[in-house]
Amino acid sequence: MKPQVTITVSETGEVTLDVQGARGKVCQDLTRQLEKALGTVGDHQKKPEFYQSAPRQQGQQ
Repeated sequence: MKPQVTITVSETGEVTLDVQGARGKVCQDLTRQLEKALGTVGDHQKKPEFYQSAPRQQGQQ
């Protein structure tokens, strides 16, 4: 599954980013620029996938 970022904006203006299909720090890499553009980050809630190793690319050892 290709990584996907879902952006939700609540009625109060709170923004939530949810990453699916990414493991390890890849999710942080995917959202870094969005977080920078949005400004202050209130909280990071890491899913179990964050603690899993990112899959290796073919040819890597």
